[in-house]
Order: sequence, then structure tokens, then C-alpha cells
Amino acid sequence: MNRSWQQALLDELQQRRILEQDEGMRLQAGQAAPWYMTALSGFAAWFAALMLLAAWVMSLGSGPLPNLFAGVLLLLTAIGLLRGSGAFVPQLGLAFSMLGQALLVFFSAELQQTDFLRLPALVALLVAIGMLLVPAGSGHRFVCALAAMLGLVLLFDSYFLLSIQAVVLAALAVWLWLRRAHWAHLPQAGMIRAVAGAATLVAVASGIIGQPSMGGLRWILALEGDNAGWLAWLYPLGATLVLLATLVWLTSALQWPVRLGALAGALVLAALSSPAPGLLIAAALWLAVFHACDRLWSVLVGVGVAFYLSDLYYSLHITLLVKSILLVASGLLLLALRQWLVMPLRRAE
Repeated sequence: MNRSWQQALLDELQQRRILEQDEGMRLQAGQAAPWYMTALSGFAAWFAALMLLAAWVMSLGSGPLPNLFAGVLLLLTAIGLLRGSGAFVPQLGLAFSMLGQALLVFFSAELQQTDFLRLPALVALLVAIGMLLVPAGSGHRFVCALAAMLGLVLLFDSYFLLSIQAVVLAALAVWLWLRRAHWAHLPQAGMIRAVAGAATLVAVASGIIGQPSMGGLRWILALEGDNAGWLAWLYPLGATLVLLATLVWLTSALQWPVRLGALAGALVLAALSSPAPGLLIAAALWLAVFHACDRLWSVLVGVGVAFYLSDLYYSLHITLLVKSILLVASGLLLLALRQWLVMPLRRAE
């Protein structure tokens, strides 16, 4: 919401005697700084943090223990800075937090000789969860939630577990967006939105992992060997279940014939999209964020779909003609499903 809309809303609430004048003045004083001030403050904060980090590294070298100690100091300093006001201090706290987490993750890898990724991924997961609980702005919470989920992804080297994790994260994101009306008023709403956003981003990115392209199939064979045949269908099956569950939730107020027709259409869509199961996850996420009335994530999911389609275009597991036919058929089916669902709503109005 921009400043003109905020001011109009505050004036309307004061005219209706819903909001007292002193409370309105307090809300106006607590409005966020303009975007250009935030951008300049962020640049200055990151520059100052990088200069401090460079001075530390030059004075103490690249040993793991001193740098781990520096990471802990940066995180403790960030906890205090993130509580500050203004445009510069929270941005400096964000920079300190990210650099501190990066130091702990990077130099924890040097403490072990084998299983290079397991310990850093665990450190990233635990530290990011801890920093997510710190009172801070939306940007810091989102970055911490995203770091925690990436650490969780890197903990596993099995395609079976990665597929299960991708489906679970997509289901979590869809469930949180569909229930936004239930948690938007809670004190933990900012943290829940950060988790929902991070899960959405990871779920969209995981669609490329589940796509049965030539590179993806080679990776599955390398991880699972003889079980690669049936594991290749694990992610498409999970994506289909997520989309069906989303439709069941959203059509709960419609009559059963309409709901059954929508579910039958979704099953046909799942069959058409089996070479590109990420489109099913993207469809479920798009429906969920649209239901939550979140414009930002509606745009971001659309951008993710565009990237996914570009990756699908250059994949070699099916020919370009087959891709075109499947995408055109899926588009026509979605238009038919829209007409099938919208007509009962218009009759009800």
C-alpha cells in the first residue's frame, strides 16, 4: 500500500471514529521510509559490514576458529541492531546477520574431513531458525526462512527424500496461503508470511528438479541406481495430489457436480502435465496466493512459471512438437475449467 492510500485509509478510519487522532498520528510516524532511502541505507550498511569483515580477515587470517568466533559476534550484534529504528540501523543488522550466518556455515565445513555438505547444511538450518525467531523486519525474516529451507534441502542426497521434501514444502506453502485469513491478525503473522514466501520460492524452484529431463534422469540414476524408474514418478504424483487438495479446498462452497467436474479436469491436466510436473505445483501455488490476495507473490509465482517454461523448452526428454501440443491442450483445458467454475458463481450472484 502506497502512502496516498495509507493516508486515505487513516482519514476514513478517523472520520468513522474507528481510530483516535493520537493513534493515527502514531501510525503515520511509524510508516516505512521511501524505497530509495531504504536502498541507499542498505548499500551503506552492506559496505560498512564488508569493510569490517575484510579488516577482521586481514588481521586474523583464514583459520576456522577465529572466523567462527567472528560469526557469533556478528550475529549477537545483529540481534541488537535489528531492534533499532530508522532506515540504516536495521539494514546494518541485516547485513551483519547474513555475514555472520555465512561465516558459520562456510568455516564449519573446514572442521570436518568427510561428508562435506552435511555439517554446513545442519549449521545453516539451525542458525537460520534461531535468527528467524529474532524480532526483525520482513526482509530479514524471509532471508532466514529461505536459508533454513535451503539448509534442509542440502541435508539429503536421496532423490526419494528430495522429492518428498519438495512436495511437502509445496503443500506447506499452499496451506499457509489458503489460511492467511486465520493467521494475518496474529502477532506471528510476519514470521508465518516469511515461511510461506520461502516455501513458495523453494517449491517453484524444485519443479526443475522434478522435471524428467535428460540431466534430471542422469542425476536420479546417480543417486538411486536401479530404483530410478519408479522414483521418476514420485514428484509428479505428489504434485497431482497437491493440486487436487487445493481444488477441494477452494471449491468447498460449490455443489458436488461442479466440484467433481473440476477434479476430473484437474486429473486430465495432471496427465497432460506429467512431463512437466512443476506446472501442477505452480498452478496450486498460483491459486493459493491469488486466494490470499497477495499481489507480490502472485507476480513472483508467474515469473517462476516463465523460468520453468524456458527450462522445459530446452529440455530434451520430449520433442518440441509434443511440448507444444501438451501446452496448448493444457491451456485450453484450463480455460474450460475456468468457465466451468465461473458460471455457477455468476448464477449464484
